[in-house]
Amino acid sequence: MTNSVRIISFIFLFFSAFSHAVWFEASGQAVINGDNKQLARQQATQEAIKQALLFAGASVHSVQRMANGLLQDDKLEIRASGEVESLELINENISGDILTVSIRADIFTNKKQCRASDYSKSIASSWFSIRHRQQATAGELFNFGKTVAEQLQQNFQLYANASNISSLSRFYSSEQQSNKHNAIQLASKTDSQYVLFGTITEMDVEPVKQNVLKFWQDNPPLRNFTLALELYNGTTGEPLLIEQFHTQANWDFSMQENLSAASSRLWRSIYGKQVNSLLQDITYKVDELLSCQPAFGRVIKITDQKISVSLGSVDGVKSGDELQLFQLNQFYDIQGDEHMEYHIHPVKMIVSEVFAHSSILQPIGAVPLFNIQPNDFVMRR
Repeated sequence: MTNSVRIISFIFLFFSAFSHAVWFEASGQAVINGDNKQLARQQATQEAIKQALLFAGASVHSVQRMANGLLQDDKLEIRASGEVESLELINENISGDILTVSIRADIFTNKKQCRASDYSKSIASSWFSIRHRQQATAGELFNFGKTVAEQLQQNFQLYANASNISSLSRFYSSEQQSNKHNAIQLASKTDSQYVLFGTITEMDVEPVKQNVLKFWQDNPPLRNFTLALELYNGTTGEPLLIEQFHTQANWDFSMQENLSAASSRLWRSIYGKQVNSLLQDITYKVDELLSCQPAFGRVIKITDQKISVSLGSVDGVKSGDELQLFQLNQFYDIQGDEHMEYHIHPVKMIVSEVFAHSSILQPIGAVPLFNIQPNDFVMRR
């Protein structure tokens, strides 16, 4: 055995789709040198805590005192973008000269700090389907889902700060399919980090209610617009947002008039302006949500001691940035519930070359790389 510390960290995430809290369990290992169990315990524990917190984006200035005097005199200074609700030792085991400790942390996103990330989050999307196509008859707006998706992409270009719809696929999403698996496939195909699916669930024209006391007034009918959106993490398939957005406005056109869904007449009308205003609100909400999320990329090639990844200058990557390598596996517990398992690679990687849509990483120091393969992942710490 060498005198250096040998660290192996595993992160297990068990998350609720709509909660900001994530429960992490991390294990670290260290070699016991000269029968110094206390030093090995400190080294393994600090590495496990550091990996968990950095991976989660926590904001921690010192580690709490832990059970059995584990870290009574040690402090760990970490600045990131979350808060630790609790942190505790859950297990310690010695096998030969290897000491293993496991810790558990409940980490909450800190919204005030999450905008510190300067990496842009790429979103893949597709045309939005219309659930009740007969409702598109007024105005002949059967291609309205395509145009709305394009309008939303334009709004991201104009108003989003932390994200962009970098890919808009030319197909309509299906409500009959599993969007979770579709999201992972589309993200991989388009090299995107997040996926947004949408369905127009309502665009009917409401009947005009005549006021018998003001029969001479010609009141225009109201037309509804409801858009159901689903936002997914393209790496894990985790749903980040499932919500319906609704508005309505006067429909100033004849029920028999045929309009182009992309016509300026439609989008300059009261109805078109109201729909576009709703799309702006959606842009701000999704952008704010993603500003708190990590930037993921995929390993696309390994050559000697260099790794090419699918994050580049358009994503905000700069030479000298440090990225974290990890593998992602899915598993099921005895109740049949699906969970994600992250295996974090202990070697630190630094960006040595940057291109528009990719970068080249190399390890810090003369450290050999093992068990890295295409379609593994990298993440901005």
